[in-house]
Amino acid sequence: MTSCVFVCLAIPVIVLAQGQRNVDFAALIRTPAGIQATLEHCDGHPEFETALANWLETTQPHSPAERDAIRQTSLRLLEDTTDRQLVLGLINGLLRHALEDVKRDPAIVPKQQAQVLYADIAKAVNRHKSKAKESAVLASALAEGLTDARQAGFVQEFMKLAEPPAPRIAVASGQ
Repeated sequence: MTSCVFVCLAIPVIVLAQGQRNVDFAALIRTPAGIQATLEHCDGHPEFETALANWLETTQPHSPAERDAIRQTSLRLLEDTTDRQLVLGLINGLLRHALEDVKRDPAIVPKQQAQVLYADIAKAVNRHKSKAKESAVLASALAEGLTDARQAGFVQEFMKLAEPPAPRIAVASGQ
């Protein structure tokens, strides 16, 4: 009953927020129920969905909780959206945020961070493989100009995972 009350209360806030220029997306996605209500509101409201995706791509999280909420919301919206531009923006944002995490936190192992992010993106786009096929290109573009070795290692590992396997050429036996 409590979650229903929260969700029911969150939806009017979203509807009111949509009409305003500056939506406080951070407040809307603070809890799992808030994330759910926000994503549900995206259905049938493409302007809101676009604004949310743009915010997710470009925002700078201020706390670990906000970083997690942004990541979870990005992955869930990535799973739901059919807009190719939003897909590219969401993947770009996930990569940029991961790069910042690698730079900011020396405890993060870049190779593992890349593997986890790649697996999360692959899971989110499981039914729509075409959504992720350009993630290697996006990672490659982000690699240009990187001077941080840890970030470069992250990008290299991500690109290795995202590259499609080379086609195998069958060799006839006995030749």
